[in-house]
Amino acid sequence: MCESNVYLKSGGREELVMENVAAITPSEKGVYILRGLLGDVKEIKGDLADINLMAHRIVFTDVS
Repeated sequence: MCESNVYLKSGGREELVMENVAAITPSEKGVYILRGLLGDVKEIKGDLADINLMAHRIVFTDVS
């Protein structure tokens, strides 16, 4: 499987936003739609900071 966990980094801390993310689609400037393996959907606002597919880890930074 190729799913990844998505994290949001803010103030030096990383918070898990969603597990088993299968797809990420840009929606508007700085907004992304996360789609999970089981059909769940979540929206995240931030800048893409790091993608590590070997570690199944995607990190966004908070833009607020």
